[in-house]
Amino acid sequence: MASLFLEFVLISLVAGNNLSVCVGSAIGSRIVGKRIGITIAAVGYILGLLLQGSYLSRAVSILLPSANSFSIDAALLITTLIFIIAEAKRVPQSLAVTLTAVLVGINVGLGTNPNLAFIASIVAFWIVMPLVSFFLVLKTMRALSTGAPKKHIWSYAKLIRAALIISSFATAFTLGGNTIGLILALIPKNSYSLALALVAIALGSVAFSGGTLKRVGNEIIPLRYINAVASQFMSALTVEVATLFNIPFSNTASFIAGVYGAGISYRERVILRRPIVMMVGTWVITALVGFVAGYVVMQASAIIPSLLAF
Repeated sequence: MASLFLEFVLISLVAGNNLSVCVGSAIGSRIVGKRIGITIAAVGYILGLLLQGSYLSRAVSILLPSANSFSIDAALLITTLIFIIAEAKRVPQSLAVTLTAVLVGINVGLGTNPNLAFIASIVAFWIVMPLVSFFLVLKTMRALSTGAPKKHIWSYAKLIRAALIISSFATAFTLGGNTIGLILALIPKNSYSLALALVAIALGSVAFSGGTLKRVGNEIIPLRYINAVASQFMSALTVEVATLFNIPFSNTASFIAGVYGAGISYRERVILRRPIVMMVGTWVITALVGFVAGYVVMQASAIIPSLLAF
């Protein structure tokens, strides 16, 4: 019962916290209103979870092979607390980083040897794919720097606006399959857990999105339409690849790497470094905190009964 409650809370927070990456650009540029933007993201989350949510089950079975009800509850609780803090600070948080670190910490705390090869592949993916996103978006933006012919400017603008809506949906879809799928993979599969996840997505998208919608795309760099489209499509592509390889991956990391690639392609653009430094620093700190917390909780769960018996 506790795991279902924690699942509901965590998915709600994740859905709201990541909404800025999915539709923040479309809403900020007023291509769509806030209500329509939230609907696009929520539908994307749900379809991604239903169609690809099971892909991350393998990752959970490798990261936490000796899972039991207590370790699952501990993983969800620790990650939820970290997300609550992130929401209070209005920082877009990476569940892929946080929950993966927590699972590894719990696994080590249980005395099980972690699969170092799989963990190394995850970390390598986290490092390499944002760099790929950065350079591909940079090259794409420079190739498109000439823009559309003036006589086709309105058709070009309509095309880019449509592409931004599609890329927003694609980003939400991949997040539903990877990030939210990672949470659901921890819970025993049944109709109740799935129904609860769908309700949590709807609630979280509406209730917990306000704090982060302004962070991405507005505070880092005021995005042009084409910049946002390129960044979001690259984010969706990298997360989809990660999902197919059963790797938890942050769409926020890939998207922001693309945003910076787009920004650097215009020499006159002013890029604010403080938000990205703050977010990356937060991800590193929460990963360390999550690992240590998972390890300590498992060690304490083994020591306390012995002390009581003594």
